[in-house]
Amino acid sequence: MYLHPEKGLSSLKKPQNLRNIMEGRRKQDDPAVGSKAQVKDLLTHMDPMIYLAGTADNTSEMLSYLADMDPAFHKLELVKSLRKFMREKLSTNIEKYVNDYLQEQKGKMRSENPVDSLVEQVTSSEEFPDLVTGIKENLETSVLDITNHFDDEIVTGIFAEEEDELAYNVSPNESSESSLNSSLNQSGLLFLHPAQYQNIAKNFQVKRDLQGWIDSLNILIAVTPGEPVMQDCWPDIKRGLRECLFEDSEEIFEKSLKVHSKILTSQVHNAVKEAYLNLIEAIAGFYLSKRLINKIPLKEESIDLKTCEKVLRIIKMLVEFQKELPLLWIRYPERFIDDMVEATFSLLALNLGNKDSKHASVFDLYSIIDPQALWFRNWVHGQWGRNKTFSAMKSNSVVLFHSVSFCIRHLENEFGDLEANTGDMLNISIVYHLRFTFFLHFIMSVISFSDGRKLFPVNVSSKEELVTIQGIIQMLVKAIDLRASKPVIMEISTQFQQFCSQDELKCWILCDSGVVESLLQEAGTLEVLLSEKKDDIRQMEIPSPFVQAFLSIMESILSTQMGQKYLLLGRKRKPSSKSGLSNVTSSPAHEIMDFILSLLRSKNVSSNLKRLCICVSCSLISSPIGVHICIEHPLFENLIEYLQEKSDSISPQKLPRGDAPRESEPLHLSIPQSLPLLTALLFSYKGVFLLESKGVLSLAVTQVISEMARRGDISMRVLSYICSSSKGCSLIGSLNILRPFWNTLCCKLNQLDELPWPEPEEDHEQDIVGAMAPLTVFTSTFQGTKLLFSEEGLRDVLLKPLFSDDEMLEETHSIALQLLSSATSVLDSVAFLQASFKYQEKLLSQQQYMQSSDGTAVIVDENSILRNHILVKSYMLGGNGERWVPPMVIEEVTSASMPPLFIQYPLPREYTPEKPIKSMHKKQNDVWRFLTDTRHGLHDIGWLNHCRKAVRTVLMSGEDIKTWLVMDIVERAVRALLTSAEELLPGSPFIPPASGGVVTTSSSGGSSPSGLGMGQDMSSTLVSQMISDPDDKLTVITGTQLAALELVLRYGSDLQVLTGSGLVKENLINLLKFTQSNILLSTSEKSDWFTMALFLVFGGNPDRCQSVLLNMSGLLIGGIMWPSFSDSLMASHELLPGEITLAGIIHNVQLVMSIELPILFMSIQKSDTCLWSVVGEWVRCIFLGVLPWNEICHYLLLVLLQGPDYAVYFVVALLRHIQSVINKHAGSPKSLVVLQTLSINGWRAGDHLNFMEVLSRRHRRTVLPALLTPFSKLRHQYTPRQL
Repeated sequence: MYLHPEKGLSSLKKPQNLRNIMEGRRKQDDPAVGSKAQVKDLLTHMDPMIYLAGTADNTSEMLSYLADMDPAFHKLELVKSLRKFMREKLSTNIEKYVNDYLQEQKGKMRSENPVDSLVEQVTSSEEFPDLVTGIKENLETSVLDITNHFDDEIVTGIFAEEEDELAYNVSPNESSESSLNSSLNQSGLLFLHPAQYQNIAKNFQVKRDLQGWIDSLNILIAVTPGEPVMQDCWPDIKRGLRECLFEDSEEIFEKSLKVHSKILTSQVHNAVKEAYLNLIEAIAGFYLSKRLINKIPLKEESIDLKTCEKVLRIIKMLVEFQKELPLLWIRYPERFIDDMVEATFSLLALNLGNKDSKHASVFDLYSIIDPQALWFRNWVHGQWGRNKTFSAMKSNSVVLFHSVSFCIRHLENEFGDLEANTGDMLNISIVYHLRFTFFLHFIMSVISFSDGRKLFPVNVSSKEELVTIQGIIQMLVKAIDLRASKPVIMEISTQFQQFCSQDELKCWILCDSGVVESLLQEAGTLEVLLSEKKDDIRQMEIPSPFVQAFLSIMESILSTQMGQKYLLLGRKRKPSSKSGLSNVTSSPAHEIMDFILSLLRSKNVSSNLKRLCICVSCSLISSPIGVHICIEHPLFENLIEYLQEKSDSISPQKLPRGDAPRESEPLHLSIPQSLPLLTALLFSYKGVFLLESKGVLSLAVTQVISEMARRGDISMRVLSYICSSSKGCSLIGSLNILRPFWNTLCCKLNQLDELPWPEPEEDHEQDIVGAMAPLTVFTSTFQGTKLLFSEEGLRDVLLKPLFSDDEMLEETHSIALQLLSSATSVLDSVAFLQASFKYQEKLLSQQQYMQSSDGTAVIVDENSILRNHILVKSYMLGGNGERWVPPMVIEEVTSASMPPLFIQYPLPREYTPEKPIKSMHKKQNDVWRFLTDTRHGLHDIGWLNHCRKAVRTVLMSGEDIKTWLVMDIVERAVRALLTSAEELLPGSPFIPPASGGVVTTSSSGGSSPSGLGMGQDMSSTLVSQMISDPDDKLTVITGTQLAALELVLRYGSDLQVLTGSGLVKENLINLLKFTQSNILLSTSEKSDWFTMALFLVFGGNPDRCQSVLLNMSGLLIGGIMWPSFSDSLMASHELLPGEITLAGIIHNVQLVMSIELPILFMSIQKSDTCLWSVVGEWVRCIFLGVLPWNEICHYLLLVLLQGPDYAVYFVVALLRHIQSVINKHAGSPKSLVVLQTLSINGWRAGDHLNFMEVLSRRHRRTVLPALLTPFSKLRHQYTPRQL
């Protein structure tokens, strides 16, 4: 482009052959670096950038930036010539320096960057300063010449005649390619002399000179966007641009709008601000001019889009710019942003305070362009913009007032469905709905932030009281009813969902405003209608908008911890309440599930609503609190009845496909629709045992696992919970999912072997651990280990790499050893594997195979260290200080902690710490004195209360209660509990004395396990007679039990608590046979660790131990403390094996921790594997191998004396003690192994007794009934001791 200086603006034309003219000029250029032509080329191309830079320093910084960032900069003639010159002069020296450097280093690289070294050599050479001096002299000469002849060289060149040569190329980029990131793109425009801008300003001052205005607008479109704002005549140009926006001519309006658009998109701060404010003034001009006000639509009428098109287009440009402004405003001066924000809200407030105005306000028109108020949401997203925005709103409070007032009026009036538009007319119903939508989004965005909430309350004239945030929310939620229109309901529900989703504080604001109660009240009305019209329910139309809004809002509330607690625990509870669940009288969750149940029973509910019903139900039982409160709701009873019918009607061959036929059922669900709910049930111990007890576990597991396998995402936590049940574990085995896990692990190993480059060792280890994780899940329980090493599992692929000498150097051997190490962390698995495979002997043989040539030591590698860890851990029991378990990975082995590797049992002495010499003097503590004083007294509940105080005193003092004292306490406490009818197991044959007599048994109401008749005293003499009775059919002790027995006896010998003769082993075997034949009445796959631990407590005395066990079989406390006994109550009390331990104790541990220790609870839940299964094994094994013997005795005393619920509080306190380790490894694939191999240091029950008592005060009324209810169909009446 070029301009004729005399013909003025009308001389704007295009040259015929721009490229030929430029090429001719370049041929005549002086080839010397820094010539005048090259400097002129730089100045003409960079003129706008130099002009905007203002100073020499800014110009230098701008040129350096372009040299680094803009490829087009390097196409300037001066830059190209300079690069060519330096390449010619320095290339020879550079090659020489490079060759010298390579010869000196001989292929080895030094620590410093070689490029930096070479550059330093080049710049310090003798030739370089001379080259730089010559270039500087040329540049100085050229600049001086141009300065002295500036008008001839620059100005005349730019404003040359048409026939003269072209002044400069419009762009240094000769090719057609565009540099989107180039700051030089703006220089491809027209540049004017200040006199030219004066002519433009004069043209705008001429009234109704349309052609002159068009010419001026054309020039402004062609110039650099920010340049007109820099002129002195800008105020006149700005006024003219604004007048053009008022003009009826479509062409003038379009061009003026385009000029504003180009200025807004420029990066010149002042120019952007001026264009923005000019558009705002233009919109205000429509309202302030009597001539233009008729282009503004009326408030109460439909809108003709043609009439107000220009105003709407200006507003649309403003809105689009406002959406992008937050991305830019931190680059602008703060005062500019203040002016723009203040002007915006002043414009929005325009005409809002005029009650007599019949025209729509600017705020109303914004609703047509941006119904969701996206521009405002972008403004308040960041803290900086939020401060500016809310400060401006505080100065223009009428904006918020108008928004609230309109929403109130709109919701108070009757509104129906939206009417369709006709042509260019926007129907009044749609106009009102757009306004309501806009103001609703605006208000919700304000109250989403604390600074915005400070703008409330609002004084609305139509309301007697100030409108608060709670008032606004209540007004909105009341609009969600059965009669409201679908658009209004959906808008409000969507806003509520966005407001509280994943945000704890906002969720509490909604709940505290009564949203849940209002929705439940309306849902109750619909529920009544559904129940009244049960017969003709086919004809009843379900109000889908309300139902969908109700369920969607509840789902959003349940997405937060605060919302879950509110719905589950009720409104009256404060967020920080720690009073347990005992004060929960009525839960909103029950009302929600009642409503969901009525919907699922209806045939007219759509599939989408059913999906929402299932999602809400799943969210309600996603936490331990939810499971505790909701698991017994009729919804789950109906679901189980439905599954029972389905399991009878579907053949097993069809189950793996996961697509049961859709038939009309009481809940009108299909199996695929119920899968999320079944999955949620399988994520809890209570859910698993509930499904098993009702006979539908097989259907649930098959469908859920099949669907997960189809998606390729089998949850390891689900597998852990399912494997807690023997039935579930066998179902997993029948689905054949173990083999794919092993194949995946092998493929991972093979892929690593085939990689053409070595993979980092850390990445290799993480990949292997991740692939092993599903298999490790099974080793965390006895049932899973048994399945893993069975024929249905991986016996054939595990035993060979595990025990074959030929496989000892293979990586599969290391994998198998790691699985064995995890499995041997469970005592039942230790006994089972030893009895089945004699793995200890085989591992010792492998250690012997790894001996050095001279036979004096075992070669140390990662496998020998791991084998040594397994051999020690599985041979001896003990807690911290009773044994030393060596490291399981070679990285943890140091020269100071090198474990002695051995090839035969018994263990070297290094693994058994030296025990302190026991004092022969028996210390007379409070427990000793109490037992001595009450030895011949009455042992009843009163005695138990005094005993509890004495034990508490000793434990709190830091002393340990010796085993011989524990023996007396246990024996007397059991007899004392038998004197209270409230402590007896329902259905027990024991009869407490009327007053101070001996305990008797009854032959009525079921057979006594001991065969005693009524009135017989349970004395040790009678028990001895029973054992010696040759007619008793004693069961056979299995190999697994014998292996466990050997482990316990070895532990008792190390503790020196067994005082019997050489018949100790025989006595323990007879004791186990007695319990199996007379109490348990069955033989379990698992060992009876409680009986064996009690045998150690009684020092190997079988008579006293048998008497206590027989008495405990009639007590509720026996069902809690004695896992094997509770597992044997399937026939009499319909209890499943493991139900009391897992669905009872561990479930309540989860429940208490989720309330008291939420961070620790979430750390445990974060693991992909189920860490709770490890804790469950601790409880089942009475903490043998986990805690020292003294602490095991303290556990037995606390549970026996304080109540069954102390088993829960003990575990909670123990996990709290090790929370640093759990939090450290939260979410890690190794978290399961870390917890299994953790050595618990510093634990003393007495130190945590205060904490347990606090938990008891808060949660006893919840935990104790939950533990004891399974023993009776009726809720048990508890004594004051327990509650």
